[in-house]
Amino acid sequence: MKLRSIALAGVALAALSAPAAASDYTGWYLGAGIGYDSPNLVHISTPLGTAKIAYQPSAIGIVDVGYKWDANIRTEIEIGYTEHGSDEPVFGGTLGGTNTVKSVLFNVAYDLPLGHGLAWTVGAGIGAGADLQDTKFGNTRVIYGQQVGFMWQGMTGFSLALSPAVDVFADWRYRDAEVDSDFHSDFGIAPVHINSVIENVGMLGLRWYLEPPPPPPPPPPPPPPPPPPPPPPAVKTFIVFFDFDKSNLTDKAVEVVQEAVKAAKEQGMVKVMVTGHTDTVGSDSYNQALSERRAQSVKDEMVREGMDGNTIAIEGKSFHDPLVPTGPGVREPQNRRAVIDLGG
Repeated sequence: MKLRSIALAGVALAALSAPAAASDYTGWYLGAGIGYDSPNLVHISTPLGTAKIAYQPSAIGIVDVGYKWDANIRTEIEIGYTEHGSDEPVFGGTLGGTNTVKSVLFNVAYDLPLGHGLAWTVGAGIGAGADLQDTKFGNTRVIYGQQVGFMWQGMTGFSLALSPAVDVFADWRYRDAEVDSDFHSDFGIAPVHINSVIENVGMLGLRWYLEPPPPPPPPPPPPPPPPPPPPPPAVKTFIVFFDFDKSNLTDKAVEVVQEAVKAAKEQGMVKVMVTGHTDTVGSDSYNQALSERRAQSVKDEMVREGMDGNTIAIEGKSFHDPLVPTGPGVREPQNRRAVIDLGG
């Protein structure tokens, strides 16, 4: 059947994947809809021949429970109900009554995103349909009874996200209940055989997604704090000053030596150089000896403060490396010094 081929093609199309659909949810949902149901003529076969009965359009209602998957595919169980009346004049009388169709269908639908919360839906369903006939001519029941058979439908339409958790949908459905069964008759034409009841439906409804909305994405992490400033460079040089023509340490000189020893221990220095200097008063040989005595005084004090004497080297430079350049015979206090170099 051509229409059944269309429905099966819809099922195949529903298996395709795509970007996000109208609603951002995946998970369980409930749905409900109401629509306008226009049935085709119902063809009946009797021992006396065939006939067609026209039933009037009416409302149809559905409820469903389904699950939406990540690939914009929905699967659902749908329950439907509709009742069509008949008031057709025949043979000077009226053929009246009802034709009720109840259905339970398993649907597969695919929502193609169109942007701004809008999606185009195509899908199909299969299941069971029950056709309940109660048609009379006057007071005589012409067709009555209920039969259940295979039922299928094809559908297409649109959905729009009203909120992150609610979609409204509008679609068209072609439904075919293939009961293919005999019904009773008190009119003398039993059995009455009906192959199928076909309906064209325009449907409007809502879907409510049951899972909580996904949490908003976490804020971006704050930028890393700036690196701490580099530590100040370690002090490696200390200067001890002496009185004129002296090599003994003043109280201030002792404090400087103690600071140098503390720094050497904290920095893990294993090699120390102490260099003695003089001003330009006196001969070179005398000042050479004085500069060496000054360096030795500093070394002796460092050893008393806990340093290993084997790690401390000394030398004297007389007046050949002045801190403040002067002429000969000048008493310059800043040139009377010993320089402690941590690290050698």
